[in-house]
Amino acid sequence: MVQKDKTLESPPVDGEQSPSPVSGEACAEAPGPVEESGIAVEPTRHRKFISGVVEGFYGRPWTMEQRKELFRRQQKWGLNTYLYAPKDDYKHRMFWRELYSVEEAEQLMTLIGAAKEYGIEFIYAISPGLDITFSNQKEVSALKRKLDQVTHFGCKSFALLFDDIDHNMCPADKEVFSSFAHAQVSITNEIYQYLGEPETFLFCPTEYCGTFCYPNVTQSPYLHTVGEKLLPSIDVLWTGPKVVSKDITVESIEEVSKILRRAPVIWDNIHANDYDQKRLFLGPYKGRSTELIPRLKGVLTNPNCEFESNFVAIHTLATWYKSNMNGVRKDVVMTDGEDSTVSIQIKLENEGSDEELETDMLYSPQLALKLALTEWLSEFCVPHQYNSRQVPQSGAKSTAIDVSPMAAPSLCSSTTVTTVFQQPIMSPAMPPLCLDPLSHPLAKRPQEEEEVEVEKKDSDEEPMEMVVEKMVDEPEPEAEADPEEKHVGPILADKMAEDLKPMDTDKESLAESKSPEESIQEDSGSDIAPMQTDDQLKQVLQTFDVFVPGPNEKPLFTADPITLEDLSLLAELFYLPYEHGNKAVQMLKEFNWLRANSSVVSVNCKRKETDKVAEWQSRAKKFEEMCCSVIQMFTRLSNSANRTILYDLYPYIWDIKSIISMVKSFVQWLDGRILSTSFYCYWIDSGRWCRSQSSAQFLREDQEPWAFRGGLAGEFQRLLPIDGANDLFYQPPPSMPTSKLYSIRPYFPKDEAAVYKICKEMYCEGLEDVPFSDEDPDLIGDRLVGGLLTLSSEYGFVLEDEEGICGYALGTVDVKPFIKKCELSWIPFMQEKYNKPDCQKDLTEAEKMMLSFHEEEEGLPDSFLSNFPSLIKVDIHAKVTDPSVAKSMMGCLLSSLKANGSLGAFCKVRQTDKRMLDFYSKLGCFEVAKMEGFPKDVIIMGRSL
Repeated sequence: MVQKDKTLESPPVDGEQSPSPVSGEACAEAPGPVEESGIAVEPTRHRKFISGVVEGFYGRPWTMEQRKELFRRQQKWGLNTYLYAPKDDYKHRMFWRELYSVEEAEQLMTLIGAAKEYGIEFIYAISPGLDITFSNQKEVSALKRKLDQVTHFGCKSFALLFDDIDHNMCPADKEVFSSFAHAQVSITNEIYQYLGEPETFLFCPTEYCGTFCYPNVTQSPYLHTVGEKLLPSIDVLWTGPKVVSKDITVESIEEVSKILRRAPVIWDNIHANDYDQKRLFLGPYKGRSTELIPRLKGVLTNPNCEFESNFVAIHTLATWYKSNMNGVRKDVVMTDGEDSTVSIQIKLENEGSDEELETDMLYSPQLALKLALTEWLSEFCVPHQYNSRQVPQSGAKSTAIDVSPMAAPSLCSSTTVTTVFQQPIMSPAMPPLCLDPLSHPLAKRPQEEEEVEVEKKDSDEEPMEMVVEKMVDEPEPEAEADPEEKHVGPILADKMAEDLKPMDTDKESLAESKSPEESIQEDSGSDIAPMQTDDQLKQVLQTFDVFVPGPNEKPLFTADPITLEDLSLLAELFYLPYEHGNKAVQMLKEFNWLRANSSVVSVNCKRKETDKVAEWQSRAKKFEEMCCSVIQMFTRLSNSANRTILYDLYPYIWDIKSIISMVKSFVQWLDGRILSTSFYCYWIDSGRWCRSQSSAQFLREDQEPWAFRGGLAGEFQRLLPIDGANDLFYQPPPSMPTSKLYSIRPYFPKDEAAVYKICKEMYCEGLEDVPFSDEDPDLIGDRLVGGLLTLSSEYGFVLEDEEGICGYALGTVDVKPFIKKCELSWIPFMQEKYNKPDCQKDLTEAEKMMLSFHEEEEGLPDSFLSNFPSLIKVDIHAKVTDPSVAKSMMGCLLSSLKANGSLGAFCKVRQTDKRMLDFYSKLGCFEVAKMEGFPKDVIIMGRSL
């Protein structure tokens, strides 16, 4: 229910979030005057508070196993409601008229039964607003027919959603209804009464937040109509002042309650992340006073798309609710009692915190976060392979279940009935860690999916009565044991039997729509990692003796355990939509200060102000330590025993690790290499470079969090000189998580031999016969990188792994003076080192290289160098298989060049060197059109800065 733009006259862009309700919590009842914990509670009527989770985001819906795990957690934490509303289950929204097939019906019945088993109220939501004709009785009948079917599955609670749709009615509806609100209210009331006025029935308005109300909340004709005409027993969903509300105040709720003539149910998008594929929200439930509880009918949280990342979001919501589950109002007199102790504890928790002092005396977000992370930490230590809790399976082709007495559903007044071969937006064919903005599931919109229409065959269908009768006769599945106590093997077995995609049952597509993990699992060696079950692992251990390394052999690998500090850091790096955590803010401030004050350690400063130099270097060291803590956190998480959690977190921790590594390298480069030029002074004096606060804190009151994309990683990207080079910052994680690390640092003279070695090995890569003897081991290095290392080492970076240097990135900010320096010092030295070969005979490759030192090199035209003044040379050893490190190397090099005034960079590649042509192309370089004065035997590739 999160969407980007408020549009009153035109429909919002599909795929933006819609107002996702917040999950309901355990029922709170206050039958009469009660005194509890020393607080006098005012008399209230018998009261149920909806609390829990709404699955209402855009993107791959959760699997059945994940939903069952959700129910278990909700029961454990005291939440009571689950609202089924995944935007990308086609039969919930886009093809809402379509009945569920036999297989899908079994799935839903199992899910509803599981919710009942755990004491969770299951609310089925349907979203017909995209294309329903309100005045067409066939459309209304189709809706009744669909909900009749779900009623047969055992569902007793329902919701009608009209979020993220066009306000305009079709001509037929305009003839019948006086307004859009009247049309929606009319059909909602009719459906509510048709279903027998269920105890829980929710309505989501099109104007579901303050910014969507025209002209405002109090004067909105739409809301006034809803308040006046909607039956009083129907509850209304509301997201707060905005789609993603930073704060929801008591005053704002009282205002909208007065218009709606009822207390709303909050659909809370505070932890929703479907609008930005680089953001994840692991901060606490915040910005909602516990005073809201007696003024609301409920709260449902619409959390992150990644199921396992929602532990904190749901846990802290439960803590928030339980802190005032009896609905105590602040205006009620408080007596001395236990709550005074709670207040003191919360005050103590806030002491020393950089955040504003919490004013809520019943709930502390920081304390709630600490409790959640402490409990979550134990989950990381439980071995759990990537399994059915994450990867949905497909089933047989959909067979529609018909309800014969009802009229056939109408598609825009047409009597054609179609069966859609379900391919939900987050197809398992999509690698789970893919982050390509063009192919990422979150970026794809429902209407972009291919529709396959087939004729409906009577022989393939079963009447609804037969299906329900068949299901009733079948014995109910045994109550599921606690997932934590079950072996992985049974879970995988259950998965194959019942864990279809949200409502997907295309078994024939199973073989062609597997994720990499599923392919591994079904491989002939399916009993090996990473999909190994606990039982199989025990068998393997019994078959083979445990290896014990000898005295001179490599010790067995042991991973460092994840700590509470690691999880706290993780939460602060991925905090909340409008704010970063304390440590993240501190890192941003330190990086800003180091850049703004780098002139004290610049090349052309005389470093007379020793105190300032010492301060800069001291703060740079502390900043590097903060960066190292992020990288160490990444390593420990990557080695976590619980791979299920890791796979949901990995794309995000990979992304933040990559950008932090690049920023760390850039700060190391600043010391003694930056120039105090007028360009640089302009650079650091510009407002966006020197701000001490994050972009999120500059949002206007009416702006949504997607106004600044990328989260903390995006903040750091915008603070680097090459902030616009998005291709270098787009570094998709590997298909299988790895903890292998590479580090990038500035070049030092001691690195020369290692760079020469890599240069020679990669130059000779692929050559059948190495045309260079061992008599001149340095020849290749001298010719290709020697001048840059000797005369322009301040623009050098090296790549290291645990075995040493495995790559380099070299450059010079302005090639014209560099060439002059080479002619004065480097070339004469090389001419002495290598004698000029005899040109009368056929020359070897080595002799041709020696001859180049004795011939005048062609210069490039000034018209070209004015736009591409910098020369670069980048190469990485063939053993490095991670493509992201090359982008990081190029990012560091280009950042250093641009910081010192470069407008563009170029490189020279041999025409026959296909490897390097491909390498530089992937790093964003393009072949420059031939100009007069260009050398004939090389290709010039350039990149603008």
